Order: sequence, then C-alpha cells, then structure tokens
Amino acid sequence: MNAPGSVLDNTQSLCPFCLKRLAASIRLNEQGGGVWMEWVCSEHGPQKSLVCPDLQTYATIRSISRKVKKPAACLESTAAGCPHDCGLCRAHEQHTCLAILEITDRCDAGCPICLSDSIEDGRDLSVATVTSALRNLISKEGKPVPLQLSGGEPTLHEDLHSIVHAAHSMGFGKIEIDTNGRLLAEKQDLCFLLKEAGLSGIYLQMDGIRPDISLKIRGRDLTAIKLKAIDHCRHAGLQVVLSVTVVPGINTDHMWEMVRFGIERNLTGVNFQPAVRSGRYPQEFLPDRSTRFTLGHFQKEMQAQSRGIIRAGDMMPIPCPSPFCGAMAYLIVSEDHITPLNRILAPERLSTHLADQSNWENVLADLNGACGCSGECRPDTGISAQLPGRDFFSIGFHGMMDAFCFDIERARRCCVHELLPDGRLIPFCLYNVKYRPSPENGRTFHCGRRLEAPLL
Repeated sequence: MNAPGSVLDNTQSLCPFCLKRLAASIRLNEQGGGVWMEWVCSEHGPQKSLVCPDLQTYATIRSISRKVKKPAACLESTAAGCPHDCGLCRAHEQHTCLAILEITDRCDAGCPICLSDSIEDGRDLSVATVTSALRNLISKEGKPVPLQLSGGEPTLHEDLHSIVHAAHSMGFGKIEIDTNGRLLAEKQDLCFLLKEAGLSGIYLQMDGIRPDISLKIRGRDLTAIKLKAIDHCRHAGLQVVLSVTVVPGINTDHMWEMVRFGIERNLTGVNFQPAVRSGRYPQEFLPDRSTRFTLGHFQKEMQAQSRGIIRAGDMMPIPCPSPFCGAMAYLIVSEDHITPLNRILAPERLSTHLADQSNWENVLADLNGACGCSGECRPDTGISAQLPGRDFFSIGFHGMMDAFCFDIERARRCCVHELLPDGRLIPFCLYNVKYRPSPENGRTFHCGRRLEAPLL
C-alpha cells in the first residue's frame, strides 16, 4: 500500500530555467491522489509536474515490459554527459524508429501555437545537405528507417519533389511530410507529383472539424483547407494521418469526434499530442505549468467519449520507448462495428509487434490495412484471413515533454529522433527543449516563447 507522499520511482530531470541536471522523484501526491514528478534546483527552487492522474493508472502503464534495441552507432566520447552533449551518446537506450528531418524553417501559417516557432522567412536545406544527412542516418542504423520531412512547412521547399525522390532512391520506403495542407489543397497536381516521387503519406495538422476550434488554436478557420487537402491526397493515393494538438478546455472534449471523422473519411489514423511549453504558445493555453494532459488522462477520455467502444486498456503503451511516451490502439472497422484489435489478437502478441515503432504500419499492412505510424517489416498475425473485407484504423497518443516536465530517463529511451543536417540524432523532445535554435536569432528558448496576446 502506497501512502500519500511516498516515493514510487527515482529519475533525473532538468531545471526548466537553467537546464541543470537534477535528481527527481516520482511521488503519490498527498492531496488529490495524482502521481507527480518533483525536483529542486538550488538556484530556481522546487518544481513539480503531473505524471499520471492516479496511482492505479500509473502502475498499469509502468508495468508494460520494454523491448530494448540499442543504437548501432553512438558518439565515441562525451564531455558533459546526458543530455548535454547528445548525438546519440552511449547512455541512449533505443535506436531510431522514426527520423524527423526539418528541411525548411519557413512557414506560411503563423499559428499562435507552434512547436518549432516557425516564421515566414528562414533557411531551406539544400538537396545535397539532405542526402548527406540521410546517408549518415543509414550508416548509423544500418538501413533506411521511416522518415518524416518536416519544417517549417515542407511543401514550401522548392526542391521537395527532388528530396522525396532522392530519399526514395536511397531505399527509404516510408516517407511522410508533416504539413498544414495549404499548398496540397491549392495544388492537386502536387499530391500526384509527390506520390510519384515516392511519398507514402502526409501527417496533416488538424485540431478539430469545428470552425471554433480552429479559430481558437490556429487563429483562423482552416476547416475547408484541411478537407480539400485530405480529398486531394486521398485521390493521389497518399495515406493521411491527422495530427491533433490537444489544448485543455478547447478540444479535449472532441477527440472521439476526430476519430469518427477519420474513420468516415477512410483515413489511415489520427495521432493526438498535448500542447507543450516549447516553441511558441499563447499563455492562456497553458496557464498552470505544473499540470498537463497525460497519457492517463487520454486513456480515460477515450473511454468516456467513445462510451466504451474504446476502453482505457485498448490504448496500449508502446514498449519501445518509455510506456509513458506513447500509446496506440488499432481498430478493426466494419459497416456497423468498431473493434480494437487487442480484443482479437492477444495483447502479449500485439505488444511484440509494437515493440519497435518501425514495425507499426505493417502490423496492419499484413491485415489488408494500414496504421497511422511508420514501418517496414511484415509480421504474420493471421488476422487478415479471419477478417476479410475489414478496414483498419489507428489511434495514437504522443506524450510530449517540455522543460517543465522533462524526465531524462524517458529521453534516454526515446526512439523518435531529430535528424540534424550534420547527421547527429537527438531525441525529439530533448531537441525542442535544449537544442532547437530560434529561426529569428539562432538562440534556444528551452522554456518556449510564451505569447501574452494571440499572434495573428
């Protein structure tokens, strides 16, 4: 029996203001029962961050066994130690399952909330720089891995077609772009050109199907643009995964609505990630830095909003990274039923398929469908023969970290890595906290750039 205030785990964190590495403890809160991470900086005082809404949920998530696959190549020597000279270092516990390469700083959206704090002007990577980085990635992993081309807004890069073609020619079989969809909505031929070059699909930023949600989060109603981009991509044969930024009090009550929308549109999946204090964000979105929307909250909301179609346990933590970093549910969709795959395939067996994120897509490709993530291998589940004519859909959750909740142990287990132009790999959340340069002046804003008024 864990008494309130008792220590459940020990880890390390960072001071959100000076980034000093500090000892941290995971405790059961004396009031309210939530599980919190707590740490103290001698200069900036005590900090705390919510890890899970209750002890039972925390214990269930933590019990997921991990499948470790170490990086094949790491930095030979480090000076300051993890996480202060990352690239990856020998302390890192997981290889790259998904590489994110930002090919431009430029963006045409100017959203009030933006993880990369993108602006209208900025640099583009040359095709030569991109191919050099990809060669470095292959040399470290031993083979191409799922690749996401990001920014900024990657469709603004005038050589995007050439970059996709070059990556595909190098053996990258799963290539997607992280996009706001504006140019794809305007230029249907661009979708066909990118598909022809080797693009697998798009990761479309879309926070809701209601105009008021778009107005509040993005500063304008982008619904029509998103719908047209979806139609153009589907006609071109591109997979579409919706990327939903979850802002408490704005769209947390509409997550199941996004799942139903994706299923009705025959999309590949939807991925939810909570707003964090990285890049830029309006103050009113995240007024209390000690609380946040966690995986435990997401599991409970999915069960409540779907009225039990999705149970909390159907959102299975991924055993490749820390189980608190992400979860997936695969849905079998027929005309009148939605059934989570884990109710047919034994959870232990499904967990084995999920153990390496680079396997995700083809878990379902083997089932005559596709999931919302990236992957190459084709495990034989035997389900496709049992369920002919069914479609499949994925729901994902990515528990992003910022400077105010940073857990170094989670970062060491990360398998989603930022690929830098020089070929180094850095865990994505760590890159946003410590290494991401501002597109305006090159400085890093590890606490993010808080907007006192909306950026319109």
